[in-house]
Amino acid sequence: MKNRIMEELKRIEEEEKVKVLYAVEAGSRAWGYHTDRSDFDVRFIYIREVKAYLNLQETSDVIETCTHQGLECSGWDLKKALKLLRKSNPSLLEWLTPENIYWEHSSIEKIRKMRDIAFSPDRCIIHYFHMTKRNFEKRSKDGAAIPKEWMTIIRPWLSYQWIIKYRTFPPNEIFRMLEHLPINGETKDTLIFLITSRVEERKVSDSFMKNLEVSIHHDVVKMEELVEGLIINEADLWDELNQTFFSMLKEVWGGAKPEW
Repeated sequence: MKNRIMEELKRIEEEEKVKVLYAVEAGSRAWGYHTDRSDFDVRFIYIREVKAYLNLQETSDVIETCTHQGLECSGWDLKKALKLLRKSNPSLLEWLTPENIYWEHSSIEKIRKMRDIAFSPDRCIIHYFHMTKRNFEKRSKDGAAIPKEWMTIIRPWLSYQWIIKYRTFPPNEIFRMLEHLPINGETKDTLIFLITSRVEERKVSDSFMKNLEVSIHHDVVKMEELVEGLIINEADLWDELNQTFFSMLKEVWGGAKPEW
């Protein structure tokens, strides 16, 4: 599959006249609860030629492709990625974890250094808390728990707990979070069974989920007050981000003048 992914990225480079700087697996295959039928969700960061950034006509900062072979690719322009990095965007930070990488240009290390500076624990806690609360409130209540649906609750729930405890960005792999977080035995057993049921595409009785539902509900109520008290300040990193952008532009395309 990696060969197909690399072929698709090469096709994107040729058709869009860009250079792919970084490509990584995202979604359920990155999070550790995919099934055999799960799509491959590839996320990438790319950079255009110098003239594209000097042109008066704005160029799209997103590239998306979808094949009929279970492969979806979505990429962000380097400028977009750096602007989102300034805001400690959790989606981008998930891409930049050292897991499931298909390809990376040597210049990507500059982004990793900026990631460590820009990371805002409180902003990410807020993001994952609201994702947990929203998905928990809209979960199915028709008598049967849907493991796939529950993954959208469990993963952000574990993510904000990780950030609170370690003040670092969490790993993508859900079992790694489970291994290192202080979760009581009964709850952990329920989580493992639920994740395994998702992977094996088994149904789970709603009654089996009661204790987990109670635990998450109590935690969400407790977290509400904490989250309301968090104050987010915008990081003033424009000079560093601009320098990173110029440096990467030069490293990728060299000192050649743009051809008009």
